[in-house]
Amino acid sequence: MLHVITLFTVSDHEDAFIRSLRMNGDWQTLARRMAPDLIATDLLRHQLSPLYVCHDFWTTPEAYFRALHSPTMKSLFLARRQMASACFELGAFQFPALTNSVASPAAASSG
Repeated sequence: MLHVITLFTVSDHEDAFIRSLRMNGDWQTLARRMAPDLIATDLLRHQLSPLYVCHDFWTTPEAYFRALHSPTMKSLFLARRQMASACFELGAFQFPALTNSVASPAAASSG
């Protein structure tokens, strides 16, 4: 799974931004229809300011990168950015894979 984190500042039309991006909102519904590999989008608001963290969940990194090159999804990502007064994508993240170089607690205590 791939997690894409984007920060948005919304100064005008905050209610419309929330309605569109929240679960079953217009943007999310359309994006999931155009890119079925988009599992979900969560939207978190800062307690004291109109700063939002948008957390997109994608099935795979490949699915996200395909969406970035899709003309339809490019338009949807642009529309989402245009609903905000400022936008900054922190990036795409995955949980690190465990490797053999990471010792398990049992192995470390038996040595």
